[in-house]
Parts: sequence; structure tokens; C-alpha cells
Amino acid sequence: MRRLLTLLAFFLLTVSLHAQDNTWFEIITQDVGFGNDTKALRINAMDLDGDRYPDIAVVRGVYKRGDIRVYMNQPGTTVLPGAAPRRFVDNTVASGVNQHPSLDTTKKVECISFGDMDNDGDLDLINGVWMYRDNIPFPEDRCEVMLNDGHGVFTHVENDGFESLSDPTDPQWPLSCSGFSYLDYDLDGILDVYIAAYWRTPDGPFHPDRLMKGNGDGTFVDVSQEARVTTAWPMQGASVTDWNNDGWQDVLTSPYCRSNGSLLRNEQVGKFRDVAPMVGYNARTLQGDNGQNLCQWGAYPYDYDNDGDMDVLQVLVHGGLDSGEGRTTIATNLGPAEDYDLVQELDRLHRKSPQSYHLGNMDAQWLDINNDMLADIIVTECEYLDATDRPFFYLQGEDNHFYDITGALGLRNAIHSPHSIEALDYDRDGDYDIIMNSNHFSAQGNTDRADLVFLENRIGNQNNWIGVQLSGPAGVNSFGVGARVYVHAGGVRQMREVQAGRGHFSGQQPMELLFGLAQNATVDSIVVRWPRQPFAHTLLTDVPANQYIDIDGSVLATGEVPAPQDLTLEIYPQPVRDQLHFTTNAEADMRVQLHNALGQKVYEGPATSSWIDVSALRAGMYILTLRGRDDVRSERVCVVR
Repeated sequence: MRRLLTLLAFFLLTVSLHAQDNTWFEIITQDVGFGNDTKALRINAMDLDGDRYPDIAVVRGVYKRGDIRVYMNQPGTTVLPGAAPRRFVDNTVASGVNQHPSLDTTKKVECISFGDMDNDGDLDLINGVWMYRDNIPFPEDRCEVMLNDGHGVFTHVENDGFESLSDPTDPQWPLSCSGFSYLDYDLDGILDVYIAAYWRTPDGPFHPDRLMKGNGDGTFVDVSQEARVTTAWPMQGASVTDWNNDGWQDVLTSPYCRSNGSLLRNEQVGKFRDVAPMVGYNARTLQGDNGQNLCQWGAYPYDYDNDGDMDVLQVLVHGGLDSGEGRTTIATNLGPAEDYDLVQELDRLHRKSPQSYHLGNMDAQWLDINNDMLADIIVTECEYLDATDRPFFYLQGEDNHFYDITGALGLRNAIHSPHSIEALDYDRDGDYDIIMNSNHFSAQGNTDRADLVFLENRIGNQNNWIGVQLSGPAGVNSFGVGARVYVHAGGVRQMREVQAGRGHFSGQQPMELLFGLAQNATVDSIVVRWPRQPFAHTLLTDVPANQYIDIDGSVLATGEVPAPQDLTLEIYPQPVRDQLHFTTNAEADMRVQLHNALGQKVYEGPATSSWIDVSALRAGMYILTLRGRDDVRSERVCVVR
């Protein structure tokens, strides 16, 4: 029976994975306004002027001044059939992002990040200074906060708390920063910032990470010592997530080769505790290619298996392909039964040749490429072997493994040595488009060749979708950073968090969350758990698909989010041919539904019926769903013939 089930799952997976072709994505870089000479090393996507369309801000290179560029998303001017509906227009000069009131020339910046630091409903900017080893061309430069006027124009904030950050042993040197991650660590409704620090000044110790507590007006206070944020190893960035489902935001750091990284658990009293060794969070569980130390370029939290716990994609540099060698991997969260331990599972990512033997994975993005309710992954690779370094587009199968479909999409040779990537729905049509770079192979001495590439998604909106944008109620930061959104549809419960400044060098995504719905035309429920004290949530039911909805928390219910596990649902036999039996504690008015792999409903009946005739159904994977008033419980069903 186990062999039959395995073969059936393999058959279904093979059918699914062979459905891709080169029509899924189209490269439209010039069509959306970017020229062949548009360069971008760091990429950020967010709405800067409040029109709900994501804009783009990039840092073009390193060790340069005035190298931020801002491109605003505006309606296209061409009405010809097939023309891009939107274009990105360079607004750098008017935005003021490169200006500083006291320096004769524009500021040097390598790391930028966006969050609403004065709680007025628009995204402000942090500019960060980064330095590597002894290369410090502009020692007078410092990090700074710039506030947005709501139209994408930024002005410097005096005494912001960031410009005073410097080398703890020699104040003439700036603090070297590799990431700014936003969180409300004390749930006071005001955004705070976790700074991932990098390297050290000549002959000094490594710079420590910092926790900056927001005052709500664009100024901050360093509370690192009292919060027990004292990590002093070089980092490539940090990410924030509620790792253990307690409603408080925790921090994952990404170490540069010299340490294992930290998982800083929020102790709910203004302090953090590093629990990484206890729960299995480790960038160097294995050694990489030929025994080299692995370096983590980014930690990317996401609930890829839809079980309600945050897993982590660990993007690693210096990985190898041989048995026993480490490389980019998924650390699966085992949930409350195992104290939220994280277990690395190397075999979940299936790479295809051609591929490099020394892996330089730099950045990654979770997204549902085809809106089938299963999260997919794109990973970049560059730096070491330009002939074979390329992007990896992974599609998740029904077995929760990820399969390299880059060749099938026709992109294996179209993009070379990519470094950075972000996903955005640039035209708000309900699927994730991609902005990334190509030709970044600095090991070959071409540090300025990071060409911007824009890919339009042509497959996602063939399925249904729902987009969610939050506006924080009283006691919550304006964009709801740290909120969790649960979407129930077709027997699947997806969970996402609103994040800002995550992964490698503060990668930035639009604040809207986009959920694929397969063929489900209605969302059964949307639940938002707000980051506030006391905990509260907002519930919406029977929401029509294919729209962006705004949720402002005007109606709040106190207490914990309704838990699907409050209901019980057990099925037998498994696999099944004729009659599927189930037992449940559901009340008499509750319903069960059976959906196929496309999300189409093939049965609905009362929960008291106890069995379903499946003899007329095709062989395949189905989902049986029990629907309560606020809760949903589902089980996978394998029908065989």
C-alpha cells in the first residue's frame, strides 16, 4: 500500500511539474521603463507615494556616494495591445534620497530599508553605511533616518539616534550595517529597528548588533544593552518573525562565516534570549564545499507547508553538492509538540544541472508563482563560477518538495549570475512579478555589472487570488508590521506575516500580502492577528476572490486567533477506493467539503454524515475540509483506482 501511495504521489507530481513552459514569465525590462544601462546591486520594492502601486529603490554599487536610485510606478503611456500597463520613472533627484544637510557631497550608502517610523501612514527611509575589512573611503558618513512627506520626497531627521552610532571602541569610524529589520518588540504600537552589524574597523573588534527603540517621530534610542542584544559577529542581515507562535516578534540573524547565527527569542519583558543552540537554528550545521565554512546571506521565514508554524529558508554561500556537504536549505519548524525546533532538510530543494560546484547563493524570495496555494522559491546565485551561476526557480509539489523548473521556463540561460531579487505585483493583477539583477560576478572583477531585469508573471492570474493590505488600528503600527494574516479557502489554511526589512541587506517587499487561491472563487475566512496588547484579531468571512481588500481593524475581537485544531477530524481508510469514512466532534450544523488538487469542490454535505462515496472520483489527491463557525480542519485524501 505504501508503494502504491508513493507511486501515485510521484505520478501526480510529474504531471504537475511538466505543466510549465516559457510562457509563465516574460522579460519586459525595457517595456516597464528600465534601460539596458540600469544597474542595481540592492533592490527594494514598496509603495512610496500612497497610490498602492509598488515603486522601486535600488543601491547601484558599493563604496560610492549618491548611488541610490528611486523609480516611481506610473501608468504607461502606450495604449497598443500588449503594452505594459505601468512604467517606472526615475524620480531620484526630486526624492532627495541622496541629499544630506551637512556634507558637501551626497552620502555614501550600501544598505537601505523602508518602514513607517513616524506612524503617519507612509514609508520612511534608513540609509546605512557598510564597510568591508579596511576599506573605509568615507569615514565621516553615518547611518541616517529620512522621513517621507507622503509623496515620495524624503528629508533628513536631526538627532535621529542613528547618526551617533559608531565603532564602540573608536568613535571616529561609523557603525558598519548590513541590515535594518523592523519590529515592534514591546508591542507599544511604534516601530523599532534591529540593526545587523558587519565587520570591524582597522584592528578593532567586530561591531555588535543594535536594537533601536522608536519614539514614533523618526528618532530612536539605543536599548541594546538592556534588551540583551549584544551579538558581536559580522552579519549579512537579519529577519523578524514570530518563530514560536506566542504573538511576540523574534529575530533571526545571518552570520558571515565566523559564527552559527542567533535566534533571539522575545522574552516579552523588553529582553531577548538567544535560543539558537537549543532549537537547532544553525548556519553551519554542516561544512560546505571541500570543508569550507558556510556563510548565511539571508534567513527567510515562511510557512511553506501550511501547518501554521514559521519555517526558515537559509540561503548559504560556499555550499557544495557532495553527500555530507551543506548548502542552501529549508529548516522546517516542528511546531509546539517539539518546542518549535528547526530541522534542516537538505533534500527538499531539488537542483538540476547545469549548476556550479561551489554554490554562491545570495538572495531568495518566497512566492506562489502560479497561485496554487503552495509557496514556491526563487534563489539567486553568483560570485564564483559565472559560466554556471544562475537563478533557481523552484516549484513546490504536493509532497512539499521543491523542484527546479528554471529550464522549463526558458530562464536558465536568460539570466546570469543574479545577486538580488524581490517579488511584487507591479500592475496589481493578482500575481507576483519579479525584479532581480543579472551579470553580477564580482569575483571576476566586474563589480559594476549588475543589470536590472524585470519579469512579468503570465501564469499566476489564471488561478484565483486575494490581496490583503492592513492599516493598523489604535495601538498598532500603521502598516501592521508583525501582524499575521490567515486565509482559509478550499480546505487550505495559509499564513503570512507583514514584514519589513528582511533577509540579505534589508530586502524590501510591498506591504500587501498576496495569496493564491487555486480555483476557489471565495475565501471562507480571513483572520488578522494584530501585534498589540492585549492580543486582538479581526475576522472576515465569505470574501469574493480576485481583489485587494483593506483591513483596518475597526472591528476587533480580543483573545487568541480561532484555532482550527479545536475541531477534530479523522479519516479512514487511506488510501481509499469507494467509501471514505470520517469521525469528528463537529456540531450538527457544520459542513464537510471535498476538493480536488485544482481547488474544485467535488462534494459537500453535513458533518454528521460520517462517510462519503468517492467511487466515481478520479484517482488523485483531494482535501477533506470540516468547516466550523470560525475554525477549519482539513485532511489530505488519496483516492486510488
